[in-house]
Amino acid sequence: MRYARPKPSIVLATIAIVAVASPLVVSVSKHDPELVDRTKKVADTTIEQVPLRDLSTVVLDMASSGLGAAGIKLPKIDPNQFPLPDLAVPLPSGLVPTTTSSDSSSTSTSSSPTATTTTSSSPDSTSTSTTTTTSDSTSTTTTTSTKSGTPRSTARARAPQPRMADGRPVGAAVTTLRRSTPIKMLAFTWDRPVDVDMFVRAKRPNGRWGAWTALEQAAGSEASPDHPAGTEPIWIGNAREVQIAATDNGLAIPAAEPQGGGPAQLAMGSASEIITKLVTTALSAIKATLISPESILSLGSSLLTPLLGGPSVVARAQWGADEAIRCSQPTFSPTVRGAILHHTAGSNEYTAAQSVEIVRGIYAYHARTLNWCDIGYNVLVDKYGQIFEGAFGGLDRNVEGTHTGGFNKSTVGVSMIGNLDQTPPTGAMVAAVARFLRWRLGKAGLNPGGTANLTSEGFSGSKFPAGAQTTLPMIAGHRDYNSTSCPGTHGYSALAQIRGLAGGASVKPPESTPSATPTNPVPVPSA
Repeated sequence: MRYARPKPSIVLATIAIVAVASPLVVSVSKHDPELVDRTKKVADTTIEQVPLRDLSTVVLDMASSGLGAAGIKLPKIDPNQFPLPDLAVPLPSGLVPTTTSSDSSSTSTSSSPTATTTTSSSPDSTSTSTTTTTSDSTSTTTTTSTKSGTPRSTARARAPQPRMADGRPVGAAVTTLRRSTPIKMLAFTWDRPVDVDMFVRAKRPNGRWGAWTALEQAAGSEASPDHPAGTEPIWIGNAREVQIAATDNGLAIPAAEPQGGGPAQLAMGSASEIITKLVTTALSAIKATLISPESILSLGSSLLTPLLGGPSVVARAQWGADEAIRCSQPTFSPTVRGAILHHTAGSNEYTAAQSVEIVRGIYAYHARTLNWCDIGYNVLVDKYGQIFEGAFGGLDRNVEGTHTGGFNKSTVGVSMIGNLDQTPPTGAMVAAVARFLRWRLGKAGLNPGGTANLTSEGFSGSKFPAGAQTTLPMIAGHRDYNSTSCPGTHGYSALAQIRGLAGGASVKPPESTPSATPTNPVPVPSA
């Protein structure tokens, strides 16, 4: 891995304007080659960092916000005990610990039960749901009539909603980030060790909130001021507002809206350990990193470069890699012994043109913000089957990337663009990954269906200590080597097919060009 440049002490890093090399190139933005003019200059990619403690805070209901569906919970709360913890740093904006004492229950108020009936219909069924809410719990009974007229009834009880001693409901404290222009890409970084999981959801143009997405931690070294750690960036697209939830082992910060308005109040009690850890350690250290790459496909910057005996790729010069931001020369391994597959863990909602923006954004983030000097992956592949050259040095050479802690040496890191925990890789993506690996592993004399024998160089997130010998499939997943879910549930399931295709199995024609939305989109919870 490459960590040569000291981190500049600036909040806003601007990437130099990309110089275009030739006036006419073959554009793949529409999948049909065409000559276009690329003599224009490309706008800068900017990176802005905002401490989470400077963002406003809101309290969300666990069920209606979709946090519960994302696997997030609230810690157990004692409504009669809300001691003020010993906080060593200022609290984030909008978070004020409550000072309610154990005798506050004498002045508590209660809500009378209410009932709500809603009716929905579809081509296959008509459902009527009755929801009864009390101060302690909510239950839902649904009666469904099928086309045949047969009634079907189910009952589902929602877990009791925690409340403060005065009866106010307790939800999760999340931070909100708003911008007047599209956010495009978002990541989170920290310059000292933290143990936190970050979740993000974006508001769509129709005003509805998308699903919560868990951000995976990027490969790299331990966090330090010179070499910060961070999550992988997520593609937000045109969204101008996002909400951010910080959790500790699946537990969120419990809070309640104050009576009469004002800042949210933290529900302490037995949750104080969680709150202290997240608020005083995590939120004070984490920065939201906004990455704003500009598209250059309209300028004709994407050129299909055929690899000798292999597939055609979008080379670095054509997707707009500014070589001026690389801070070191590549490191080469003596041999290649295996391939490791990843997913970017970002959004699946992107167009073929936006793939270039995503690659440029990841490059800027890896090289400048995380101080890796270059993009960490050797190759990136989008859901349309476009193959992008990653780390500098040549796809036919044994370039060491920064993609798998402890196992960057002697491996090829291929990242599939998207969140493959949410949706399977497209046929075009699978076929493109297989074509590339068949060519690349073939150049190294390796059998794609064989076994890779590697030696761990050690890494805090590795499953293997330094010096350990591993015997894993030639084409393996990131999770095989490191403690991560990468390349996602569906991405990992696709490895067997990729091995087969890379090994010479007949390749079925890829499915038709996918849309910009996921094949199997995650249901969007109502806000």
